[in-house]
Amino acid sequence: MNLLSEADALALLRDERDRALEALRLIEEEGWTHHEVRGAGQTIRDVTAKRANRQRQIIERMDRLIARLAERPE
Repeated sequence: MNLLSEADALALLRDERDRALEALRLIEEEGWTHHEVRGAGQTIRDVTAKRANRQRQIIERMDRLIARLAERPE
């Protein structure tokens, strides 16, 4: 089993952060909305604010992880 190098791990974290930033941008700037239904016959709910908050959480976590990995001595 091959482990990721720190450079590969940083690249993956940055990619995940970029995806979250783009999703948040689409919600905030482009007006994208997200709706969900739980089960048959249920009402459709707008979960856009929930999705935006989740993207913010992902961005914050990725920023912390990236900073930790970047400050580690080589």
